[in-house]
Amino acid sequence: MVAVALASCRTTAPPAISQMPDPVRPPVVGAPLDREQAESARAAVAYAENGNPAAAKKALGALEPSHPVRQLAELEVRFLAGEAVAAQARIFAASLPGYGSAWGFATIAARREGDLRAALTTARRAAELQPDAGWGSVIAELERAQIAPLLAEGDALLQRGDAAGALTSARQVLDLSPNTVEARCLAVRAMLALHDTKGAAEMVPGLPDSSEGLELKGSVAQALGQWDLALEFFTHLPAGYPNRCQLVETARRNLRFANAPPYLTRALRAKALRRGDLATIMVAEVPSLPERAKGPVPVFEDVVQLPERSDIIAAARSGVIPGDAVTHRFGPERTVSPAELAAALERLAKALGRPAPRWCRDRETGCVRLPEVVDGQAAGALVRQVAGGGGDPCPQR
Repeated sequence: MVAVALASCRTTAPPAISQMPDPVRPPVVGAPLDREQAESARAAVAYAENGNPAAAKKALGALEPSHPVRQLAELEVRFLAGEAVAAQARIFAASLPGYGSAWGFATIAARREGDLRAALTTARRAAELQPDAGWGSVIAELERAQIAPLLAEGDALLQRGDAAGALTSARQVLDLSPNTVEARCLAVRAMLALHDTKGAAEMVPGLPDSSEGLELKGSVAQALGQWDLALEFFTHLPAGYPNRCQLVETARRNLRFANAPPYLTRALRAKALRRGDLATIMVAEVPSLPERAKGPVPVFEDVVQLPERSDIIAAARSGVIPGDAVTHRFGPERTVSPAELAAALERLAKALGRPAPRWCRDRETGCVRLPEVVDGQAAGALVRQVAGGGGDPCPQR
C-alpha cells in the first residue's frame, strides 16, 4: 500500500531544452529566482519545443509576469508556436543589454525571418555575454551567408567597370567582418580604379603578404609614385604569378625614369624627335644596350658638349644608330624620319636577338605600325614593343 501511494506522487520530468536559448542561463537579469521558478521557466520552453503549448502556459504561471526570465520564455513559446517575434525580441534584448539568452533568442528569431544582418549583430552580443554557448559558430555561418554574395556582387561590378558599386559591396562586407581579406583586396582594387590613392593606401596595412596582397601593395605604391617600393613588392611575387614580369618591368622602368635627367624628359616630350633624343630613349628603355656596345669607341665632334653624349656613344657602338665615321659627326640635331626609326628598330632587334619587326601596310593588323611623325612617346613605345623587355631579364625570387 505504501509503495503504491509513493508511486502516485511521482511526476514525469519535463523534456530538456534543445532548440531555444535557456532563459536562465547566466548572465540573467532581474530578481533572483529559486530553483523551482528556474525549472518552471525551462519547462515552459521545453514543453513548447515538444508541441505542448498548454503545459508551457501552465509552467509559465509559476513566474511573475514582469520578470525578464518569464518575458523571454513567453517570447520563445510564441516563436515556437509560429509567431513572428523578431522585432519584439530585438527590442527586448536592447532593453536588457546584459541578458545573454535574450540576445541569443533575438539572433534565432531574426535569422528565421531572414534578417541576417540583425542576426549577426545580436549574435555578436550574445557571444560576448555567453562565450561558451556556441555563438561563435553561428557568427561564422552568418558572416559566410552574407559575405559570399556581397563579394561575388562586388567582383562582378568591378569587372563591369562599376568601381563605385564594387567599393560599396566591399565596405558592406567590412562592416560585417572587418578582418575579411577578400573584401579589403576588393576595396583596394576599386579605390585604385576610382583613383582614390589615399583611400587605397589607408587599406594597405591590412593586406597580407600573399600573392594578391603583394600585387595590390605594389599597385598602391605605384599609384603614389613610390617606384622603388613597388618594384620591391612586385619582385617578391611568385615566379609563376600572372603578369609578374610585366609588373616588375613597368616598375623598374618608371623607377629609372622617376629621376630621369632633363635631356631624357625633353626627349620623351619631343614632338619631332631628333637623333640624339632617339639614342637617349633607346638606352633608357633598353638598359642592357650599353653592355652590348662592343664596337670601337667613335669620336663624334658634334656630341662632345652634349649631356647625353654617353647614350649616343652607346647607341653608335652597339650599331643601332650609327654615325658618320668619315666626317666624325653623329648629327644629334637631325630630325628622325619614320624610315630611319624603322631601320634603327630593326638593328635594335638584331642586337638583342629578337625577331625583326613586321611593319604594317595599309590597314593590316598583328604588325608594328610606324607613326607618320616620330615623336618621343611614339618612339619609346615602339622601342619597348620591339625590345620585348630590353633583354633585361625579369628577376626571380
